[in-house]
This record gives sequence, C-alpha cells and structure tokens, in this order.
Amino acid sequence: MRWIVLALLLANLGLFAWYQYAGAPAAAVVGPPAAESAGGERIRLLSEVPADKLPKKKPPAPQPVASGGALCTMLGPFEEDYQGADIVQRLKALQVDAELRAIEMSGQMRYWVFLEPLGSRREAFRKLRELQGSGVDSYVIPKGSLTNGISFGIFTERERAEGLAEELRAKGIEAQTREEPQTYLERWIVLPPGQVERLAEGFWSQIQREYPDLDRRQNLCSELDGSDTGG
Repeated sequence: MRWIVLALLLANLGLFAWYQYAGAPAAAVVGPPAAESAGGERIRLLSEVPADKLPKKKPPAPQPVASGGALCTMLGPFEEDYQGADIVQRLKALQVDAELRAIEMSGQMRYWVFLEPLGSRREAFRKLRELQGSGVDSYVIPKGSLTNGISFGIFTERERAEGLAEELRAKGIEAQTREEPQTYLERWIVLPPGQVERLAEGFWSQIQREYPDLDRRQNLCSELDGSDTGG
C-alpha cells in the first residue's frame, strides 16, 4: 500500500514539472510599439531620424520695408499761434506727442534777373552807380548766394523776366535769369509717426467743427526737421 501511494505522489510531481516546463507561454519582449502607416510600412519618429536627414525649414519671407522714410502727420495751417497751441495742449492731455511749428512752404515760382556777384561790395556799388547813371533800375544784393551781385528785378512771369534780360544784354549788360521758388511760413501742428493712431475719430470731428478750414496731411519727417518750433 505504501508503495502505491509513493508511486502516485512521484507521478503527480512529474506531471506538474512537465506542465510547468512545456505549457507555460514564452515571455513577451517589452518595447515601444512600432507605428505603422496605412500601407503597413513602419513610421519612423523624428527622434529616430539623423539630423542631416531631416527636411530643411524654409526661411521666413522678408517683410516689406517702407521706402522714403517715416511719415509725420500735419494739422493746419493756423492763422494765430494761440489756436495751434490750444490744440497741442489738448493732444498732450490725451498722451499724444505734438508740437506747433513754423513750416516753410513753397509758393509760386519767381524769376530773378540779375548780374553775377562782383569781387567786393565796393565794386558792386561802383557798378550800381554806373547802371543807374545809364537809366537802368537796379540794386545791390545784400545777402544770400548772390551777395554783391546786381538785381534787376524779380517777376512772377517767365516771359517778362526773359524779355528784360534780352533788353539788358542788347545794351551790353550780361544779365542772367534763374528760377526762385517763393517761400513763406505757416503754422502747423506736427505729430510724430504712430501718434495719430492713438486718437479716436471723434477728436478729429470736434477739431473739424471748431476749425473747418484746417487741413490734415502727411509729409516726410526728414523734410520737417529743419522747421522752427512755435510757441
């Protein structure tokens, strides 16, 4: 009886060992899942691709640069200083930079008939006495690029200037003509770039009601740098 029990025990132990050895599933290898494309081809992550194989990025397109320089906004002209000064103070109360300036404006073209500058002021007056003694209206030019020259007049019409120059040359006087733009000063408020955008449209409507004749325009800031600052 003892031998039968012992044989059954050994048989059970052998069966258990065989089952553990042959029946257990193989251990799975753990690793990152490989992504696949729709066609079954494995998709490679960017981190797996060498740096020199990556597609090169296109550089950003250059931004356009405004040509001609910055533009300032001008408001005016004002007949009196106090009118422009009042609006400047209102603009500054709104944290907007502005200043009143005397801007040199170009007017009608003029035509100057003249004699080239002489060597000294004494020579200029000697020539002046000679011309006036011959009945020619003239005067010595006191300053400017034609200092010590002789002026025969400034005209608004080219034909009149050229006609006088021809008459003088017929008398042996080497008269010349040149264009002289007439300039004058106007009072304008100047706002630097980026300031006008800070103002609501209601502000401009109010100014237009108070000063219906005012003009608002833009001009190159570089052309206004030499203008005088008003009060």
